[in-house]
Amino acid sequence: MTERNRRGALTIDQVQARLRSAHAGIGREGRFALTLTLDGREDCYLTHWMRPEPHAFEDCKAIGSGTLADCLVALDRYVSGYRRPDDGGQAKAAGTPAADHHDPRILMAAE
Repeated sequence: MTERNRRGALTIDQVQARLRSAHAGIGREGRFALTLTLDGREDCYLTHWMRPEPHAFEDCKAIGSGTLADCLVALDRYVSGYRRPDDGGQAKAAGTPAADHHDPRILMAAE
């Protein structure tokens, strides 16, 4: 594993590097959020936030909770089993076109 500090714990930079590596491992889709407790316990919660379509609301999936080590093990498991979400399959099944933010026929207006 990576170099640890004197107490054997990962530094924030090392945890961020693990999250960035995992993010690259899933094609940089969405974002990871790691929530840490501040009450002296070593609890944390890890989620993956993403948009199923470009104009949809963000949704999250719980990845892991417990100690930081538990969350990083869960992160590795999540990345190794990650499957890209179906982009438009549900819309096609419903008979509507999938949203394609690169399609020049779709115009957006802002006020």
